[in-house]
Amino acid sequence: MSVALVMMVVIAVAGAALIFDGARYLAAERHASNTAEGAARAAIATGSPADGLDADLARQAAIDHAGRLGVPATDVQVSFPSRDVVLVTITERRPATFVRFTGSASLVAIAEGRARLEFS
Repeated sequence: MSVALVMMVVIAVAGAALIFDGARYLAAERHASNTAEGAARAAIATGSPADGLDADLARQAAIDHAGRLGVPATDVQVSFPSRDVVLVTITERRPATFVRFTGSASLVAIAEGRARLEFS
């Protein structure tokens, strides 16, 4: 009876740990997604109908937006797949609580935001 009880407690604690770290990962993923989308929109907002999109200015606007939301500049990648599209990739890192025992010290979520420069 005691062996079965110990096994049930271990399984219950492991399940709770996965739920806890899973929720932290989902929160990191949502934050990365929202930040990437907002940074892409901030980058596009620097464009104009006459001048189009200045890559350096747009990149800096995206990095500044992400920085205001707590994402370090090293975790922000800005690319331009075409001359009127901005693609922002955010890497969100959160410390792991229970998954750490499996060898991973952090939870890493990556999200992309894309925006297109259009004028009507």
